[in-house]
Amino acid sequence: MTTDEERLDGAEQADADPFDVDLPSGWSAQPRDRVTTYENADGDHRVRIREFSRGLSLYWWVDVYVYDAGWEHREVGLGDTYTAPEAAASAVESYVARVESADQTEQPSMEQS
Repeated sequence: MTTDEERLDGAEQADADPFDVDLPSGWSAQPRDRVTTYENADGDHRVRIREFSRGLSLYWWVDVYVYDAGWEHREVGLGDTYTAPEAAASAVESYVARVESADQTEQPSMEQS
């Protein structure tokens, strides 16, 4: 018989990020089937890792989308196929870091003159 605690552990594992990407506060990971979607809190940046196979080999494809009056696919050097899941996760972390650093530089100063 399955206990409530075991069911909760199973639900948490189902929602866990299979790539264990290091996300800053405000970003979320949503795994579904063979696709994991990472999205920022503002909802204007989305990165997807899609797992697929060719023959007996597994690959991971990374896509970036930016919302500007609709989702637009962006080529930022991530639209690549990776042969290791760690490399795909690293590409996502790199993009997220760029988005975060750009957001930091675009924030208006809170200092008063």
